[in-house]
Amino acid sequence: MISKDSLFENTIRKDRYNSIIFDKGRGKELYLVGGYLRDLLRGIDSHDRDYIVRGNLLSFVRDVQKGIGGTIVQFKSNDMMRLVLKDGHTFDFCRFQGTLEEDLSKRDFTMNALAWSPDSGPIDLYNGINDIYKGRVCSISKKNMLDDPLRMVRAYRFSAELNGTVDSQTRKTIKFYHKKIRTVSSERITLEMFYLLNTKLSSKYLKMALRDNLLSDILSLSISRLKDNLKVLDAFEKEILDILPSNIKVLLHDIFSQNLSYKGLLCLEILLQDSSGRANLPHLKMSNKIINRVASAMEGIRGLNKVKHINNRRLFEIFMKAGKASVDSLIINNTLTFLKEFRRFQRIWENGLLGSDEVMRISGIGPGPELGKILLALKKAQFEGRLKSKYKATKFVKSIDSYA
Repeated sequence: MISKDSLFENTIRKDRYNSIIFDKGRGKELYLVGGYLRDLLRGIDSHDRDYIVRGNLLSFVRDVQKGIGGTIVQFKSNDMMRLVLKDGHTFDFCRFQGTLEEDLSKRDFTMNALAWSPDSGPIDLYNGINDIYKGRVCSISKKNMLDDPLRMVRAYRFSAELNGTVDSQTRKTIKFYHKKIRTVSSERITLEMFYLLNTKLSSKYLKMALRDNLLSDILSLSISRLKDNLKVLDAFEKEILDILPSNIKVLLHDIFSQNLSYKGLLCLEILLQDSSGRANLPHLKMSNKIINRVASAMEGIRGLNKVKHINNRRLFEIFMKAGKASVDSLIINNTLTFLKEFRRFQRIWENGLLGSDEVMRISGIGPGPELGKILLALKKAQFEGRLKSKYKATKFVKSIDSYA
């Protein structure tokens, strides 16, 4: 983290966008607030910024647009407008609701109740800067938490990002009012859960959320199943992630879907393991891409766990069921020694000894289920090492009736 003096007196003032926006707001009551300041104190240069301004909001945002460009997004409430730049920067401008003190008092956590302007300098009414440096997530009030119960999930997410703690009073509030999370839309819960899973040691904070009764309200799995899954997740994050080969490590931060990183996806696949393989999750709204990947990874994990001695015949069955998620299953089970075999499976699957046109010509069978069975049998025999040449593959197809 950088010092607050360096942050407030140098970093913010020298930033091009802040300089233009505050120049356009000269003479207005205008403050930079919230997460951007929090992230800068953590040494993170965020592309998302929040400002509050008094006066005609549309007129001011249009004036800012003339200086920095971008596209204006208007929200229905007319109390907030967004300016989106092509370089990925996003600026949210909110209309003042009462005084600055009243605005800051309605925020979720002390770390997010910060404000700054060139005239006032830093404003920290709730000792949020100290909480950031100590890695402590502290709600401003119980009322604020209950005004938006999603903040209960955010408490663990922010704590995970800080590698810190949630203060005891905040946890007491969550423990007492945890059922309120059921009133929050599944889309919002999902986003926060995915942010949490993306963090380095999500298991530590998911365990905390389980002890505070919140996690079992979000995931429809038994307490005992969640405890077992979290043990596996804890070992995965602490032991397996660090020993992954570099070509896989570089992929961990890539976004898979819905802001869920590949690392987060692997953690989700572990967290949702259950005896049936498919959990009923009314409080998570996941894309079909994620749902299908998780289900396929579960198939692969179960297949790897079923047998003590894995041969090529078993591997073919596992790779068939898990598909692309076979890599996830191998990573989670710490059996990457089979990764070469999966790559070989993919090559055979995409380009076997004989193509479908050749099989149809040799067998006289047209497109349909029977052709599919022959192609599958061919690929399986090639993967198992029973067919190593086009000649043998041709003989195999000609005698296919004997294999039926």
